[in-house]
Amino acid sequence: MSDNGHALLARQPIYNSSLEIAAYELLFRADNESQGASFSCGDKATSQVLLNAFGEAGLESICGDHPAFINFTKNLILDLPPFDPNQYVIEILEDIEIDDALIEAIQHAKKQGAKLALDDFILDHNSAPLLHFVDIVKVDVLQLTKAQIERFAKVFISRNLTLLAEKVETYEMYQFCKDLGYELFQGYFLSRPQIIEGRTVSDNKMVVLKLLSDLQNPEVSVKSMTQTLSSDPQISYKLLRLVNSAAFARVDKCSSLQQAISMLGLNHIRSWASLLALGNLDNKPLALRQTSLERAIICQKLGVKLGQFAEHEYYTVGLFSLLDAFMDRPILEIVERLHLPEAMVHAILSEDGMLGLALHTAKCFQEGRLDALKLEKLAHYHLDVVGMDLLYIECLKESDSQVSEL
Repeated sequence: MSDNGHALLARQPIYNSSLEIAAYELLFRADNESQGASFSCGDKATSQVLLNAFGEAGLESICGDHPAFINFTKNLILDLPPFDPNQYVIEILEDIEIDDALIEAIQHAKKQGAKLALDDFILDHNSAPLLHFVDIVKVDVLQLTKAQIERFAKVFISRNLTLLAEKVETYEMYQFCKDLGYELFQGYFLSRPQIIEGRTVSDNKMVVLKLLSDLQNPEVSVKSMTQTLSSDPQISYKLLRLVNSAAFARVDKCSSLQQAISMLGLNHIRSWASLLALGNLDNKPLALRQTSLERAIICQKLGVKLGQFAEHEYYTVGLFSLLDAFMDRPILEIVERLHLPEAMVHAILSEDGMLGLALHTAKCFQEGRLDALKLEKLAHYHLDVVGMDLLYIECLKESDSQVSEL
């Protein structure tokens, strides 16, 4: 790949109605764009960069078993990439020029097994012919009224088209669209709290908060942590299963919590136990833990490059930055209960300091805000576009491999 042919990749999860990850949308930015340049998925050059990247990495290394939604230019539709059509969904932008050659290419792609989605869909004379071929219509709910969102459901569901609500930012909008028959959802709603005024924190969440607080005690000993974790048999079982899993690839199997803590160290166990404790919140989907784990690992690996703090502190900042979504309480209220070190608090609340830089970077990748990356700051720590891309892909592989053990 040429020096100007590399790309920063990001993936955004697409959820089904059960809030399980059904697919990923892949976003990217070419490295030959200047700092602050616009983030684009539609131009031919950047699309070619994306194809070059996948030629080396492979779609399965980015998305696992999930299909990838990718914005295709007209040229890419006319000359399909050499991937298994079951691995991707062709996203057709609203401004694509439609002619006989494009229709013929779309029909060919369909025969090969590819699925098609209309992105930023607006019904007009240009887009209408595509409705005969597409499988999915993406609806930007931020740009529409509830009446318009409902009208889309009435018009297209009867045509056996799958509706994907994108830019869903609240649980209320997710539920509204779900009730109308929308099947797929994309947006940040899962990572945000459902705060209802006057509602107290449930006993279950209070127990988890206490456990998280105990785990953050810097003076904790192996014996003390063993006692803390032993009070929750479910976490104890999951932690031992995790330590003995392929994710750690250890020859010697652990038969007790104390042995596991001694082998992996207090900090590693503290990080994993915190993640598993959040798994005890039965009203939260696995996808939220997947997002948390991915963010924690990105922060942790960035921490190796950034220094100043221990790896587990970067991991914890990434993991705890989503505690408001787990607990459905304001993040400030939760952080105060945990008695975290001041540097962690500032990182989580304001993205300050080195820990905050790692958190900001992780969020930018997860949310596809690659134009907001602080590339000049990261360059001071020898993190360039190529290095960031490789690190991010490594994080995706690691988090995906560990999700099955949760």
